Amino acid sequence: MCANVFGALKSLFGKPFDGGKRTMDHGGQQSQTQQMPGPFAAFAGQQGPYPGQHPALSRLDEVQKEIASLGPQVCSYSGLQNNREYKRLERELTRLLLEVDKVETEGRPELQLPRKRAAGEVEGLLHYLESNATHPSRLAIEELTQEARNLLNEGVVMPFRQGQALDAFEISEELVEAVQDVAMRLAQVKTGGSVPLRKARYKALTRICAVQEILEGRVQTHTLALPLSDDTHEAVQGINEVMSQVSGARCQEVALLMGLSGRDSCAHLARILTELLVKLDALDVSSNAAVRNYRKQVVEEINGLLKHLDLEGEGEDTHSTLSTLDHLK
Repeated sequence: MCANVFGALKSLFGKPFDGGKRTMDHGGQQSQTQQMPGPFAAFAGQQGPYPGQHPALSRLDEVQKEIASLGPQVCSYSGLQNNREYKRLERELTRLLLEVDKVETEGRPELQLPRKRAAGEVEGLLHYLESNATHPSRLAIEELTQEARNLLNEGVVMPFRQGQALDAFEISEELVEAVQDVAMRLAQVKTGGSVPLRKARYKALTRICAVQEILEGRVQTHTLALPLSDDTHEAVQGINEVMSQVSGARCQEVALLMGLSGRDSCAHLARILTELLVKLDALDVSSNAAVRNYRKQVVEEINGLLKHLDLEGEGEDTHSTLSTLDHLK
């Protein structure tokens, strides 16, 4: 299947195909005939009522440019069939298929062949798009991702939305271990070397691992007996207030990374966390080493949350993800 698809794609990203009639070199003499630009230049001619390239070939050239534009998008798509981007790509490819079907060939083989090949390329892209979105491994990735969502929604997000501060309930070791188990099973999903499947696995795995790190960081912070008493230093109250906001931001970030937040955005949360860093930086803690260390720990946690927010754009560059995934094969 993949061999056939990439065979079709080769004409998109390699030499423009000319219907199988490439210029032949006879006795070292190359043809000096000027050819029309475009994938179907070999079918152009001066005979008949159309000087230059036939209108059907001109239209196929235009369609070919659109195919070349959509090809990389199809090859990098790693979502499911119910995704908006999938529907857009499917709609565009279907439109191109109809455009190719409208091209009049007048029963002439030299027009029928390029139309047939253009239709085959569009059909190949449609098949490639659908086969990756419905592949058993892709569905397994989504099933495991949904399992992680359910765990985190019940253990973190819902308590927060019901008005509980993160400090008011425990992040249990059982929850952390359950999320880790999902991550391990996700890493074992076979992709068969498919770029879209590897990309989908990478995106899901990096988000779940980021959430796991956030949860483990929360468990560690709880063991440090923070926050400090306001009586310790005049700056402690300000740090405690920031720490309370960080606890809420932690829950929001878990929801964002796992697709459980329909209102917030990573950019908005990043602005909030950056403002908290500014508040901490304005506090004078130079006279007390314990308070200075306390502020440092809060700053490190905020920076850790900001780091994970960068995952919003992670996985868009396929080339940068493939080397990361090699050890998971």
